[in-house]
Amino acid sequence: MAHNLDHLFKLNEAKGVLLSAQELVDVFLGRKEIGCSFLRLCEKKIVDLISMKRSESTIQIHRKCHNILLEFLGSNLDVSQIEKRHVADFWNFVKNKGISKLRPTGYDHDYVNKTVVNCKSLFRFAVRKGIMDRNPFESMSLQWEDKLNFTSLDKWEMEALKTTKWSDKLQKVVDSFLFMCYQGLHISDYKKLTSGDITDHLGVKWIKTNRKKTKVEVTVPLHSEAKKVIEKYGDISKLPKISGQKSNEYLQIIAEKIGSEKHFTNKVARKTFTDMCINEYHMSDESVAAMLGHKSTKYVRKYGTVKQNRILAEWKDRVA
Repeated sequence: MAHNLDHLFKLNEAKGVLLSAQELVDVFLGRKEIGCSFLRLCEKKIVDLISMKRSESTIQIHRKCHNILLEFLGSNLDVSQIEKRHVADFWNFVKNKGISKLRPTGYDHDYVNKTVVNCKSLFRFAVRKGIMDRNPFESMSLQWEDKLNFTSLDKWEMEALKTTKWSDKLQKVVDSFLFMCYQGLHISDYKKLTSGDITDHLGVKWIKTNRKKTKVEVTVPLHSEAKKVIEKYGDISKLPKISGQKSNEYLQIIAEKIGSEKHFTNKVARKTFTDMCINEYHMSDESVAAMLGHKSTKYVRKYGTVKQNRILAEWKDRVA
């Protein structure tokens, strides 16, 4: 064993890496890894997420965060070189990266925090696997605003989407967006719909599928407006399937064209659906949660809130 340790020490010494006695033992026993580039660490993290059966959308989020950090670092450094000073201004970098005409102040505060947290978890993974001794993000504290975003479409915006003359490309984005507004589906679940996901029960057609992310069952009555979209394309499996990133870009153009100042994204479709269910249909939180594919009602109020028209409808003739 002593011979092997001596060989290992000299091998790393030749590379300019001087190991302490404890580090030498840790490397020999596989508790520590010497020499790992940032990109190699990212690969290891993704493999770990896959092994834990994390959803594809979650994996893509981590990949995106890794790429942003790589851009910030400027090169594919060996992780042993990355220290606190290298990441100290990362939060501001991400915040400013989101500056645009539609976002003059950059990305939302909590969105930036989530990006930093995902990068922090990358190095926490490295420490756990013995690739690094310490997490460079370790002492970075984050303040959370926890602002609830209830952005949803009003009736006039829904009508404008249906009556405005669109190009073929934008019409497909509008049709898919409206379908999700009426059915409350996440875009990843919408994109995997097939004719087998439509069932008949109690004389009503339903969309019944499992959430791609959580595997929780989603059961939603087929809305008459969504049915029209299916009939337009001939089958639910033939509905326009556009990537989330690309459709979000087109939705900004669409919002401007109808004169809305709101920030349209695919997530707004689920919030519009929730708003309709709560305020127009007066449905219970339990029913709305089931249609959104949530295991409890805990997050229903993060998608929609009770408005005055709902209050008045339940107040009925008690108004003075």
